[in-house]
Parts: sequence; structure tokens; C-alpha cells
Amino acid sequence: MKRTVKIEAIVLKKKILPNRDTIVALFSDALGKVSVIAKGVKKITSRRSPHLQTANLISCILYKKDERYYLQETTLISGFSQIKNNREKLNNLYQYFFILERLLPENQTEPQIYNLLLRYLIELSQAKENKIELLKNYLNNTLKLLGYIKEDKSHEELIWFAEGIIHEKIPQLHL
Repeated sequence: MKRTVKIEAIVLKKKILPNRDTIVALFSDALGKVSVIAKGVKKITSRRSPHLQTANLISCILYKKDERYYLQETTLISGFSQIKNNREKLNNLYQYFFILERLLPENQTEPQIYNLLLRYLIELSQAKENKIELLKNYLNNTLKLLGYIKEDKSHEELIWFAEGIIHEKIPQLHL
């Protein structure tokens, strides 16, 4: 079995550990959602740290040992800065990522969802207005592909429905 793998992935979430390590939830076409241990990324000299921001598209090399993945190298493909410089876009992004990160199963490929997420990031970064409608459309498509709904719902219904599935309130950013 191959111990290293090179993938293109989107950073869904990261959890900082008490030492200099971080657990990063990556979503890729090849592996699906996978939790990766990024050793030493909190060091000031770490070149990987800036790449591991939520919603960044990165190319990375992972090393697998004892059923765990470890992050070795990263290259930033896109930081989607047009989203991160706009409060409304950022709020919509985090709502979508919060729901997606909790609904996706670990280590199961979901190529349609991955492609949908990439399209959402591109469209959201280019959107001038009606960003909530864009979020509603992508949430509807995501929940349909994952088998949770059959018909489109309004944004409010989607949020309520998603909160019921994940048993958590979806946070709103107050920037």
C-alpha cells in the first residue's frame, strides 16, 4: 500500500491542539473528508500554516501511518480572498462549511459534493449580489445529493432542517 498520497483539497475546518500541532479537516475528490494531523504548524517558521485557512484550496502531500494521515507539504492553489474580504460572503461561506463539515462522512469519497463545493466557492467569490440565494441553491443541491431532501426548501427551512440533522445551532458570524 502506498504510504504517501498527493491530493487537491479544500480546508473545511481546523482544530488547534495544546502542543504545536493542529487537526485539519480536508475535503478532497480522492479521499473525501479526512482528518489530518499537521505537526508543528503553530511554529512561527511553519510554511504550511498560512495555507491551512478555512476555505483555502490546497495541493498537499499526506503520509499515512497507523490509519492516520499526517500533513507533510502544502501548496496554496487559491485562498478565495474575494470571499474573505466581504462580511456577507464570509457569513454565507461559514454557514455552508459548518453544515457540510458535520454532514459529510469521514473517509468516503463524494466527488459530486466536492465539485459542487468548488463551484460554490468560485461563484460566491464572483457574486455581486443575491448571495443568500446562491447559498440556498447550493444547500438544496448538497442535501439532495446526500439524500436528505427531495424538493427545494427556502433558506430558513434549510437552516432549520440542517440544525435538526446535526443537532446543533448553526452559528451566525457577527463581524
